[in-house]
Amino acid sequence: MLISESHNFIFIHIYKNAGTSITAALKPFATSIFQERLSGIAHYPVLGNLASLLMRFDRFNPTPYSSHVSAQRIVSEMGGDTYSSYFSFAFVRNPWDWQVSLYTYMLKNGDHHQHELVKNLGSFGEYIRWRCAEEVRYQRDFIYSDQGDLLVDFVGRFEQIEQDFQSICSRIGIDVVLPKMNISRTASYREYYDTETVDLVSKVFEPDINAFGYRFE
Repeated sequence: MLISESHNFIFIHIYKNAGTSITAALKPFATSIFQERLSGIAHYPVLGNLASLLMRFDRFNPTPYSSHVSAQRIVSEMGGDTYSSYFSFAFVRNPWDWQVSLYTYMLKNGDHHQHELVKNLGSFGEYIRWRCAEEVRYQRDFIYSDQGDLLVDFVGRFEQIEQDFQSICSRIGIDVVLPKMNISRTASYREYYDTETVDLVSKVFEPDINAFGYRFE
Protein backbone atom coordinates (compact mmCIF):
# COMPACT_ATOMS: atom_id res chain seq x y z
CA MET A 1 0.00 0.00 0.00
CA LEU A 2 1.26 3.46 -0.86
CA ILE A 3 -0.30 6.88 -0.29
CA SER A 4 0.62 10.31 -1.60
CA GLU A 5 -0.81 13.63 -0.46
CA SER A 6 1.16 15.62 -3.01
CA HIS A 7 -0.14 13.59 -5.97
CA ASN A 8 -3.39 12.47 -4.35
CA PHE A 9 -3.23 8.69 -4.89
CA ILE A 10 -3.58 5.44 -2.99
CA PHE A 11 -2.09 2.25 -4.42
CA ILE A 12 -3.56 -1.04 -3.17
CA HIS A 13 -0.85 -3.69 -3.51
CA ILE A 14 -2.18 -7.15 -4.41
CA TYR A 15 0.81 -9.45 -4.13
CA LYS A 16 2.49 -10.95 -7.22
CA ASN A 17 0.96 -8.38 -9.55
CA ALA A 18 4.11 -6.28 -10.10
CA GLY A 19 3.40 -4.36 -6.91
CA THR A 20 7.07 -4.18 -5.95
CA SER A 21 7.90 -2.52 -9.26
CA ILE A 22 4.95 -0.14 -9.02
CA THR A 23 5.86 0.82 -5.47
CA ALA A 24 9.49 1.44 -6.44
CA ALA A 25 8.39 3.69 -9.31
CA LEU A 26 5.84 5.68 -7.31
CA LYS A 27 7.47 5.93 -3.88
CA PRO A 28 9.47 9.09 -4.74
CA PHE A 29 6.09 10.75 -5.39
CA ALA A 30 4.46 9.44 -2.22
CA THR A 31 5.07 12.64 -0.30
CA SER A 32 3.09 15.11 1.75
CA ILE A 33 1.79 18.44 0.49
CA PHE A 34 4.28 20.02 2.89
CA GLN A 35 7.20 18.18 1.27
CA GLU A 36 5.99 19.11 -2.20
CA ARG A 37 5.94 22.80 -1.35
CA LEU A 38 9.34 22.70 0.30
CA SER A 39 10.88 20.93 -2.68
CA GLY A 40 9.92 23.91 -4.81
CA ILE A 41 12.33 26.16 -2.92
CA ALA A 42 15.04 23.59 -2.19
CA HIS A 43 17.23 24.70 -5.10
CA TYR A 44 17.66 28.23 -3.73
CA PRO A 45 20.98 28.52 -1.83
CA VAL A 46 19.68 29.97 1.45
CA LEU A 47 16.11 28.74 1.39
CA GLY A 48 17.25 25.31 0.30
CA ASN A 49 19.05 24.70 3.57
CA LEU A 50 15.97 25.79 5.49
CA ALA A 51 13.75 23.55 3.37
CA SER A 52 15.98 20.55 4.01
CA LEU A 53 15.88 21.23 7.71
CA LEU A 54 12.10 21.57 7.80
CA MET A 55 11.63 18.34 5.84
CA ARG A 56 13.24 16.44 8.69
CA PHE A 57 10.31 17.38 10.91
CA ASP A 58 7.66 16.18 8.47
CA ARG A 59 6.10 13.03 9.93
CA PHE A 60 4.19 12.00 6.80
CA ASN A 61 4.24 8.21 6.33
CA PRO A 62 3.66 6.95 2.75
CA THR A 63 3.09 3.38 4.00
CA PRO A 64 0.90 3.67 7.12
CA TYR A 65 -0.48 0.13 6.69
CA SER A 66 1.00 -3.26 5.85
CA SER A 67 2.11 -3.87 2.28
CA HIS A 68 -0.92 -5.94 1.31
CA VAL A 69 -3.70 -4.25 3.23
CA SER A 70 -7.20 -4.34 1.77
CA ALA A 71 -9.02 -1.26 0.57
CA GLN A 72 -11.88 -2.09 2.94
CA ARG A 73 -9.61 -1.82 5.96
CA ILE A 74 -8.20 1.49 4.76
CA VAL A 75 -11.71 2.85 4.25
CA SER A 76 -12.77 1.73 7.73
CA GLU A 77 -9.76 3.35 9.41
CA MET A 78 -9.35 6.41 7.20
CA GLY A 79 -13.02 7.12 6.68
CA GLY A 80 -14.96 6.86 3.45
CA ASP A 81 -14.95 10.57 2.61
CA THR A 82 -11.20 10.93 3.12
CA TYR A 83 -10.47 7.76 1.17
CA SER A 84 -12.71 8.86 -1.70
CA SER A 85 -10.81 12.13 -1.99
CA TYR A 86 -7.81 10.14 -3.33
CA PHE A 87 -7.43 8.47 -6.71
CA SER A 88 -7.19 4.78 -5.79
CA PHE A 89 -5.98 1.93 -7.96
CA ALA A 90 -4.76 -1.67 -7.97
CA PHE A 91 -3.58 -4.31 -10.42
CA VAL A 92 -5.08 -7.77 -10.92
CA ARG A 93 -3.93 -10.83 -12.83
CA ASN A 94 -5.35 -13.87 -14.57
CA PRO A 95 -6.01 -16.32 -11.67
CA TRP A 96 -4.31 -19.25 -13.42
CA ASP A 97 -1.25 -17.09 -14.08
CA TRP A 98 -1.41 -15.67 -10.54
CA GLN A 99 -1.13 -19.13 -9.03
CA VAL A 100 1.88 -20.02 -11.19
CA SER A 101 3.56 -16.77 -10.13
CA LEU A 102 2.89 -17.50 -6.45
CA TYR A 103 4.16 -21.04 -6.79
CA THR A 104 7.40 -20.19 -8.56
CA TYR A 105 8.08 -17.29 -6.20
CA MET A 106 7.61 -19.36 -3.05
CA LEU A 107 9.59 -22.26 -4.49
CA LYS A 108 12.67 -20.21 -5.33
CA ASN A 109 12.57 -17.89 -2.32
CA GLY A 110 14.06 -19.74 0.64
CA ASP A 111 13.10 -16.94 3.01
CA HIS A 112 9.39 -17.20 2.23
CA HIS A 113 7.45 -18.56 5.19
CA GLN A 114 5.84 -21.23 2.98
CA HIS A 115 8.92 -22.17 1.00
CA GLU A 116 9.43 -25.56 2.69
CA LEU A 117 5.74 -26.41 2.44
CA VAL A 118 5.64 -25.73 -1.30
CA LYS A 119 8.97 -27.47 -1.87
CA ASN A 120 7.78 -30.59 -0.07
CA LEU A 121 4.59 -30.73 -2.12
CA GLY A 122 6.81 -31.83 -4.97
CA SER A 123 4.99 -30.49 -8.01
CA PHE A 124 2.79 -27.69 -9.28
CA GLY A 125 -0.18 -30.05 -9.48
CA GLU A 126 0.13 -30.90 -5.80
CA TYR A 127 0.50 -27.22 -5.00
CA ILE A 128 -2.77 -26.41 -6.80
CA ARG A 129 -4.56 -29.23 -4.98
CA TRP A 130 -3.24 -27.93 -1.66
CA ARG A 131 -4.06 -24.32 -2.48
CA CYS A 132 -7.60 -25.06 -3.57
CA ALA A 133 -8.31 -27.26 -0.54
CA GLU A 134 -6.44 -25.52 2.26
CA GLU A 135 -5.68 -21.85 1.64
CA VAL A 136 -7.82 -19.96 -0.85
CA ARG A 137 -7.30 -16.21 -1.18
CA TYR A 138 -8.97 -13.94 -3.68
CA GLN A 139 -7.66 -10.85 -5.40
CA ARG A 140 -11.13 -9.33 -5.30
CA ASP A 141 -11.02 -9.28 -1.47
CA PHE A 142 -8.32 -6.62 -1.65
CA ILE A 143 -10.45 -4.15 -3.59
CA TYR A 144 -14.11 -5.07 -2.97
CA SER A 145 -16.15 -4.53 0.16
CA ASP A 146 -17.96 -7.36 1.93
CA GLN A 147 -21.12 -5.97 0.31
CA GLY A 148 -19.66 -6.40 -3.18
CA ASP A 149 -18.81 -2.76 -3.91
CA LEU A 150 -15.64 -1.95 -5.86
CA LEU A 151 -13.47 0.29 -3.67
CA VAL A 152 -10.87 1.53 -6.14
CA ASP A 153 -11.19 4.00 -8.99
CA PHE A 154 -9.04 2.07 -11.46
CA VAL A 155 -8.29 -1.64 -11.84
CA GLY A 156 -5.20 -2.19 -13.95
CA ARG A 157 -4.35 -5.49 -15.56
CA PHE A 158 -1.01 -7.22 -15.26
CA GLU A 159 -1.39 -8.39 -18.87
CA GLN A 160 -1.26 -4.79 -20.10
CA ILE A 161 0.70 -3.30 -17.25
CA GLU A 162 2.75 -0.79 -19.25
CA GLN A 163 -0.33 0.74 -20.84
CA ASP A 164 -2.35 0.84 -17.64
CA PHE A 165 0.56 2.14 -15.55
CA GLN A 166 1.05 5.01 -17.97
CA SER A 167 -2.67 5.80 -17.74
CA ILE A 168 -2.28 6.01 -13.97
CA CYS A 169 0.81 8.22 -14.26
CA SER A 170 -1.06 10.56 -16.59
CA ARG A 171 -3.96 10.70 -14.13
CA ILE A 172 -1.76 11.61 -11.14
CA GLY A 173 0.51 13.94 -13.11
CA ILE A 174 3.88 12.20 -13.12
CA ASP A 175 6.27 10.83 -15.73
CA VAL A 176 8.19 7.73 -14.63
CA VAL A 177 9.38 4.43 -16.09
CA LEU A 178 8.18 1.20 -14.50
CA PRO A 179 11.14 -0.99 -13.44
CA LYS A 180 11.01 -4.78 -13.69
CA MET A 181 11.52 -6.40 -10.29
CA ASN A 182 10.78 -9.77 -8.60
CA ILE A 183 10.31 -11.62 -11.89
CA SER A 184 9.80 -15.28 -10.98
CA ARG A 185 9.73 -17.01 -14.41
CA THR A 186 9.62 -16.63 -18.16
CA ALA A 187 7.56 -19.67 -19.30
CA SER A 188 3.85 -19.32 -20.09
CA TYR A 189 1.52 -20.21 -17.23
CA ARG A 190 -0.30 -22.61 -19.58
CA GLU A 191 2.66 -25.00 -19.52
CA TYR A 192 2.13 -25.70 -15.82
CA TYR A 193 -1.44 -26.96 -16.09
CA ASP A 194 -3.29 -30.11 -17.04
CA THR A 195 -7.04 -30.59 -17.38
CA GLU A 196 -7.54 -31.34 -13.67
CA THR A 197 -5.68 -28.29 -12.38
CA VAL A 198 -7.27 -25.97 -14.95
CA ASP A 199 -10.69 -27.09 -13.72
CA LEU A 200 -9.72 -26.79 -10.05
CA VAL A 201 -8.70 -23.16 -10.43
CA SER A 202 -11.76 -22.49 -12.55
CA LYS A 203 -14.09 -23.72 -9.80
CA VAL A 204 -12.30 -22.50 -6.69
CA PHE A 205 -11.29 -19.07 -7.99
CA GLU A 206 -14.61 -18.35 -9.63
CA PRO A 207 -15.07 -15.10 -7.61
CA ASP A 208 -11.92 -13.62 -9.21
CA ILE A 209 -12.70 -15.04 -12.64
CA ASN A 210 -16.18 -13.53 -12.61
CA ALA A 211 -15.11 -10.22 -11.09
CA PHE A 212 -12.36 -9.55 -13.62
CA GLY A 213 -13.52 -11.52 -16.66
CA TYR A 214 -10.55 -13.87 -17.05
CA ARG A 215 -10.31 -17.18 -18.90
CA PHE A 216 -7.67 -19.86 -19.29
CA GLU A 217 -6.36 -18.95 -22.73
